[in-house]
Amino acid sequence: MTTPNIKTKQLIGEDDQQLQRIETLHQQLKAEQARAQELLAKLKSEDVQPPKSLLKEYHKQAQRLGKENGGKKRMEIGMSEMKAEEREIRELEARVSGLEGKVRGFEGLPPDRELALTEVENMRKELVVLARRRDEMFDGLVDENK
Repeated sequence: MTTPNIKTKQLIGEDDQQLQRIETLHQQLKAEQARAQELLAKLKSEDVQPPKSLLKEYHKQAQRLGKENGGKKRMEIGMSEMKAEEREIRELEARVSGLEGKVRGFEGLPPDRELALTEVENMRKELVVLARRRDEMFDGLVDENK
């Protein structure tokens, strides 16, 4: 009976090491997230302006396009309109991303609603069986250590 106890202790030691690694990775991810949020806030602020060379290039292109169109339509758009359009595009992108995430949740399900519901119910039953099995295995492990 000493062999299961040694293996159990080894498993617990390995679990502790894995938890420490996970905690370290979690802290690193939190730090990276904070840096990314700072950068995003800075980029969203009104202080960020395109370089003057880009503005000059933009105006040159707009004039060129105006001449190519016979001067009928002149492309004049201000920074505030550009920012408003960019904001709308970002909102649409976020919405599309959210919808794509929802759709990914239904991958692998049959297209028929009733069949999909049946499959989801079967998966729930399987989950309950697996959870019971896990609990029984855990209880067996606890009983071995007593």
